[in-house]
Amino acid sequence: MGVSLINIGSTAALKGFERGTVYAASKFAVRGLTQSWQAEMRKYNIRVTLVNPSEVTTAFNSEDRVERSEEAKKLGTEEIAHTIISTLKMRDKGFVPEVTVWATNPF
Repeated sequence: MGVSLINIGSTAALKGFERGTVYAASKFAVRGLTQSWQAEMRKYNIRVTLVNPSEVTTAFNSEDRVERSEEAKKLGTEEIAHTIISTLKMRDKGFVPEVTVWATNPF
């Protein structure tokens, strides 16, 4: 098995949103970093993938930084882990440069 790097972005890496300037800018930066690493490392057979989850239950915006309980309609760790494992299982001949995982109906 070859070497793979997984970066975690966000759907905010694809499109900014109101009052999300700093967050979206940081995720756009992760996307640019990932694309640059892909270009630089392919010749060494190193695969670099960006995973962009949509709504995930986390400690984000929580002052005490305690993880919130998983919400029924939002993505959880299981969906993100499944996505990562799926990209890693591909034969070393190919790689998934970027994948976006959306919550089916987070509202």
